Amino acid sequence: MRHRHHAAPVLAVTLAAGLLTALPAHAAPAPAPAPRGQSDVNGDGYGDLVTASEAAVAGARGAGAVVVHTGGSGGIASGRRQIVTQDSPGVPGAPEEDDQFGSALATGDLNGDGFTDVVAGTPHEKVGEDADGGTVAVLWGSKSGIGGGTTLPDPAPEAHDAYGSRVAVGDFDGDGHPELAVGSAGDDVWIFDGVTAAGAEGRRELTTDIAPDSSEYYRSLAVGDFDADGRDDLVVGGRYDKDGTYDGASLVYPGAFGAYTALPDEAHAAVTGDFDGDGRDDLLLGSPDDNEVTVYPGGAGGLRPTGGRTLTQDSAGVPGVTEPEDAFGEAVAAGDVDGDGYDDAAVGVEFETVGTVPNTGEVVLLRGSAGGLTGTGAQVVHQDTAGVPGAGEPYDRFGSAVRLTDTDRDGRADLAAAAPMENTSNGALWSLRGSAHGVGTSGAVSFSAATAGISKEPYTYFGRSMPTSAHGS
Repeated sequence: MRHRHHAAPVLAVTLAAGLLTALPAHAAPAPAPAPRGQSDVNGDGYGDLVTASEAAVAGARGAGAVVVHTGGSGGIASGRRQIVTQDSPGVPGAPEEDDQFGSALATGDLNGDGFTDVVAGTPHEKVGEDADGGTVAVLWGSKSGIGGGTTLPDPAPEAHDAYGSRVAVGDFDGDGHPELAVGSAGDDVWIFDGVTAAGAEGRRELTTDIAPDSSEYYRSLAVGDFDADGRDDLVVGGRYDKDGTYDGASLVYPGAFGAYTALPDEAHAAVTGDFDGDGRDDLLLGSPDDNEVTVYPGGAGGLRPTGGRTLTQDSAGVPGVTEPEDAFGEAVAAGDVDGDGYDDAAVGVEFETVGTVPNTGEVVLLRGSAGGLTGTGAQVVHQDTAGVPGAGEPYDRFGSAVRLTDTDRDGRADLAAAAPMENTSNGALWSLRGSAHGVGTSGAVSFSAATAGISKEPYTYFGRSMPTSAHGS
């Protein structure tokens, strides 16, 4: 049974001038919706890459900026990008020191107009006197890019709630219209339904069994349809004490949110994709403390707690060797890099030592197959890989954030990898094109914060966050 939860409209702060103007009598038709998992903010058919940084804005250090790199026939390029801050026209709020606007990101077409919208969580936004109250802004996609935004404030604010620390988009009730899930430092997740420029038509609170005040390090949200019933399921990761361990776990709530299934793996990073090509989403969890990733395959009954397969750098075919504090699994992303019909996984290893260079970082690509995610044919990419711009330096932490999305419309996902500590923590971003052989270096590009037009100051951490899920979060 499908449920729609109605409440008084959520307060909204809007918009860029002109968005409420009546449409002409013969308005152009809306663009075709982007393929699921693809972010197409301007509706031109090419995937766009959304990133964020802690850039200074209007003199406020750490205020934060969201950057939309638009795709094209050659992928992304430095001249095609839009910078959005709380100082941009129509964007709600105001830049303040250490807000970190966009430190959590998700994408999806929330208002059904065919353009991908960007959800920017700002958990350190000052709300009243609460320095870490948090807020969430929906930035509206349009033919010309982001055009204004709408705030969805915390429906039940508490001190230091860090509302907006995790965001995800999915169709949880199966009605064909996506909803927005917003997490905080507490044990609740808010689900907003019918989100438009006017606010949200309804909202509901999902009280989870994740321990309140879990360390932010162990909290994640992911969305996927694991049983292919047409309703997205929600995965909430964090500390879990129902089994008496207070260890990390991932709780899988089925569409429309019945009883959850607890998976016994911490979820510092989580992503969904169809790694075995059976039409059901699978779940990949990154556990950097243990230097491993675990994949749970979807099935008719959803995900099973005993169905996980763990991969490490010691697994057959995976390059490298497991070393303490490599942080294999720090970041994960999913997409079909080689166009074979199976989603692949990018795994960030941000503290990997390459040669004699400590903590320079790398990304490992694991291949999908009929048997699921495997180490066979795995590939490693870092700044000293032939054809990759730049050079590995100590503590760059290449692979801290990763994303797989098709920016050149060739049917293969391209790898975006960030090194937020590059150049005195100014940060840098790389885009490497997908190919039949995996991640290629032909046409590879990189951007610093300065070349992306954000800031030349240190501690900008450009690229620190990206929406990583194949399915919108």
